Amino acid sequence: MNYVLIETLERAAKRLFLCMVIGGFFLILLSSPTFARDRSPRFNTVVPESWTPSLDQLKETLKASFKTESQISQQAMNLTSQNLADVCDAQLFILYVKLMQTLDERGRIKLFEEQKRWLDKRAESASASVTSKGGTLAPLEYSAEFSKITEERLVELQKRLQSPGNIQQPKK
Repeated sequence: MNYVLIETLERAAKRLFLCMVIGGFFLILLSSPTFARDRSPRFNTVVPESWTPSLDQLKETLKASFKTESQISQQAMNLTSQNLADVCDAQLFILYVKLMQTLDERGRIKLFEEQKRWLDKRAESASASVTSKGGTLAPLEYSAEFSKITEERLVELQKRLQSPGNIQQPKK
């Protein structure tokens, strides 16, 4: 197996682990009876509704750099693609936490379990999308599929956030 692909998969595994740990922390924190009982109304959200980081602009800038750079190296394309995937993943995490805030304890547990399965499936799908076995193109292929799958999940969770209580199972 190519060293670059292994390195990409290791980064994805670390990112998955980090998301699961952070998500688990928020799930435990939000479902804690002590936390729920002791918090005042002004502290009832982890991600305030007014906080909207400008990640869309960063994402568009990264996408535009692919189009405007005619002589971009493969290494630079891989890095840009990885950065784009990371921005999409950050957007997903923010949206996931916002959705968690709208759910009751049972809904949060369901969403947490669903997200764990989805994260595993995303990593598998991104790995399976790598068609160049070896070489420097593999990280680009992996990151592109990772971003595509994450964008689809963003749309799905955004729809669910706009209609709280709608905790449907994801499409297989």
